[in-house]
Amino acid sequence: MQSTSFGRWLAGGIFALLCASLAFSASPARADIGLPPLNPAGAGLGLGEGVETQVRMLSETVDLTIEEHARPQDAMGESPGDWMRGRVEAEFQMRNLGTVEETLDVWFPLAASLRYPGALAYFPDRLIQDFKVWVDGQPLETEQVTGPDLIEPSQTSQWAHFPITFPAGQDVSVRLSYTVYPTGRRPFGGFEYILQTGAGWKDTIGVATITIYLPHEITPENLSQSGNSIEGHPLAPNPPGYVIEGNLIRWQLTDLEPSAEDNIYVDVLEPQRYRDLLQARLQAENSPSSVAAQLELAQASENALSLVKLVGNHGGGKLLAEQVNLAYRRALELDPQQAETYGLYASWQMRSGGWVKLMRGEGCPAELCELVQRGLERFPDDPELLRIDEEIRMLQEEFEPFHTQTAIAMTPPLPEPVPPTQTAVAHPPIETPLPSATRTQPPATLAPSPTDTPAPTAQPAGGLCPAGLLPLGFGLLILLIFGLRRA
Repeated sequence: MQSTSFGRWLAGGIFALLCASLAFSASPARADIGLPPLNPAGAGLGLGEGVETQVRMLSETVDLTIEEHARPQDAMGESPGDWMRGRVEAEFQMRNLGTVEETLDVWFPLAASLRYPGALAYFPDRLIQDFKVWVDGQPLETEQVTGPDLIEPSQTSQWAHFPITFPAGQDVSVRLSYTVYPTGRRPFGGFEYILQTGAGWKDTIGVATITIYLPHEITPENLSQSGNSIEGHPLAPNPPGYVIEGNLIRWQLTDLEPSAEDNIYVDVLEPQRYRDLLQARLQAENSPSSVAAQLELAQASENALSLVKLVGNHGGGKLLAEQVNLAYRRALELDPQQAETYGLYASWQMRSGGWVKLMRGEGCPAELCELVQRGLERFPDDPELLRIDEEIRMLQEEFEPFHTQTAIAMTPPLPEPVPPTQTAVAHPPIETPLPSATRTQPPATLAPSPTDTPAPTAQPAGGLCPAGLLPLGFGLLILLIFGLRRA
């Protein structure tokens, strides 16, 4: 028991040290989250580095159709690529502007990742699927080769390689088809199309038209249109300048010299989850007094959300999360005597932010604790409510004291009173009485004007500083050794 108490005390000290180090960190803390399941991005025709050619890409037309699809789940269904895919049909009109026939080695990246450069090198089996090429309507054999990664050239990845002959002064039509799977965390997945591979051809791309088709009409719930992911990546479609019509989003770019900024990206909700959400809404509208319909709506809304620590910015985000709350509240209004509803709602409250707030020492969110209390008053033996209540108590006991200790440690001491000067003693100033209300108020702080530049904040006397963390950490290490010897 003595060693357990010491371990708790030491854990509190280490937690306080970590909080202090984060508070004085010069850069924002990174999320402690691993890479999501990765899949390669789609792309167009490319050339080897340094190749000089007179062949220009007159036009590039790409259709990417997103469809529901269940494939063998190699990651227990954790990847959005296990639940949807994109079928790509791309056609390129090429013209040799020179006077000499050219036979060029054309390259296509099978394993490039835009948002996680070089990561696919560690997953050699993650490749573009069903890759096929036609030249002027005739199928062309391709070879899979290894070469420098498109996005991270210091690493190697897989490419498709094939020669094409371009007669002088003539047009050549090249068509590609292949299948891509999205990268990300369920229930959203990101589809990418790499335009920068077209930079090696002569001059600019005349016209590039990229169209992405969703299974349903596009809404802010099934296509992310703002915000950032937990890693800080923008979620809105890239690049700007697209149009949305019905179930499609389209880019039309002219005289394009493609770079990394022009690569296409969309973040899409799994089609089945969006279909379930639409059906649940319709059922709730048709049966407004049905508890089951409200619970179905809450569940479908929850399934259409990204939940990584907190409610994410993907798709419907916080607006859809509030719909979950409203559906659960309505279900409790209709029938407050169902223990399952209290448990489901409390579990959602914990997962959508309650757990994180408790870990931060912010206390139990009012709605969560009132909900659990109300539920236990009606159903004192319900196992789910008892489990959540115990989890809340455990988190409060474990973390709130540590945050309190950290706050005390980081609070600067009061400044020492300034002794009066000799002049002040020889000639005491005449104090003019102020109205009592004014004397009891702290002095007002003037807000800086928009043009003011705030001065750097000085380190308060007696507070922690980065240089002081090293001896504090050393002291905790000594305590740990001492505690282990006593245990």
